[in-house]
Amino acid sequence: MFDKSKFFQTDLVCPVCKIKFKQLKLKGGAFRTKTRDIDLCNTYEGINPNLYSSIVCPECGYANLDHSFQNKLSDVVISVMQKELPKSKIYKKDLTGERDYESAIEAYEQAIFCANAAGHSASLLAGIYFRMTCLAKSFGSSNEDEYRLKAAEFYEKAYDHEEFPLGGKMSQTLVEYMISSLYFKLNKLEQSIYWLNFSISRDPKGLTDPKAYTMIKELWMTVKSIIKK
Repeated sequence: MFDKSKFFQTDLVCPVCKIKFKQLKLKGGAFRTKTRDIDLCNTYEGINPNLYSSIVCPECGYANLDHSFQNKLSDVVISVMQKELPKSKIYKKDLTGERDYESAIEAYEQAIFCANAAGHSASLLAGIYFRMTCLAKSFGSSNEDEYRLKAAEFYEKAYDHEEFPLGGKMSQTLVEYMISSLYFKLNKLEQSIYWLNFSISRDPKGLTDPKAYTMIKELWMTVKSIIKK
């Protein structure tokens, strides 16, 4: 049952069509992190915040992750969006209210559609697919590994072509950990080991990001224990 007390509404302006609309947002007390898996997907008590992380304009259908939705777009990108959005599956569909798993995935897929059309960064696409992975995992969806593989591939692309820290937040070591842990969860141990070895050899003392380096070392020990069996 929908509990209004767990939410508030925030005012947003679409960077494409410029309309103002209200978006349902979770209050901080509506969820609590319970556990964190090796690939950094969290399990939550309460409402899963990943249900509401992709924002979709109810008028034109422009979508992006919550922290990037209101970023200014160039005139060229706006023109592309105005041309491409009417072709999308959820053009003029209102996803600003309560969501279930299916509607949340629709919102993420729309963000992917927009990111590809606008030529947004690989790191943004990686972030979208990572949140989809975590959401699919929490709902027991068979698409979990499909999203996880896409996240790994786009993190690799971002690693090769973007400057660090990715998105102003993710260090080189943390991205190496993300890629190796995603491949580990996919049971692609060869790729996981490659990235673990690369990270340790690139920064053997963990100076880039000591916390992420500790995670790298712990994952490497886990992988070693599996190899020895």
